[in-house]
Amino acid sequence: MSMWEIEGLIEYSIHLVDKTEGTNEEKMKIIGNLYAIQQQFDCSFTNFRVMPVLLKTGYTKTIDYTEHPDYKGNESFFEELLEKDDIEYIYRDLKEEWSEENKMVAYLETDTRKIYIDYGSPLREKEGALEIMNVYDLGLYVIREADKQQDKELVYSWTAFLLKMGPYWLDKNTSVEELINSHFGEIRRIWSSYDYSDYEPISESLTILVNPSEEEAEYRDWLISMGGLSGNLLKWFLSPPHG
Repeated sequence: MSMWEIEGLIEYSIHLVDKTEGTNEEKMKIIGNLYAIQQQFDCSFTNFRVMPVLLKTGYTKTIDYTEHPDYKGNESFFEELLEKDDIEYIYRDLKEEWSEENKMVAYLETDTRKIYIDYGSPLREKEGALEIMNVYDLGLYVIREADKQQDKELVYSWTAFLLKMGPYWLDKNTSVEELINSHFGEIRRIWSSYDYSDYEPISESLTILVNPSEEEAEYRDWLISMGGLSGNLLKWFLSPPHG
């Protein structure tokens, strides 16, 4: 089952990025990193939900299907794709199935006969490869921009995401103190500036257990008792700030 909450988080974040003051080049890199996060989860292909933003920023470019660099000699392959419905994925090796060595490099919209090519695709290699950001750097960027736009929902959701899922991206030797000093001190300050007393999180998986039910409190206490980076970070986050 698709993780719709992650899809929603990425979708709303891309709309936020569209409204920032950064250059299109900067926006493309942030969007690429947002999709890199989404690819780590069981999510559907959601690019068309925000396609106007992707095209406006240059993250996605389109060409006619006959302009694909491998079109010549493979005309029948492309013509067969056009007979199919909706969106067809195009892999590096056209005639082979997806694999870790043969990932999607573009996608064809059969109605318009356009091929869509995203930033970071080998078909756009002259623009350079996508530089993957640290998940906490990315999250803090989005939280800062959401705060500028007074988007309390995204501030909340990204804080919850980083609290619950962020540690999976980190080296096991990373300490809570390092994470607080580098990122979470600021994140908690921003999050705490909003009133979430009557806020409804978009999903249980993106919930910060501040005022939990009895069942949720048991789960929260279990998480904290497990210790480690996740448990200790949650314990610190939920404790009253000093000074």
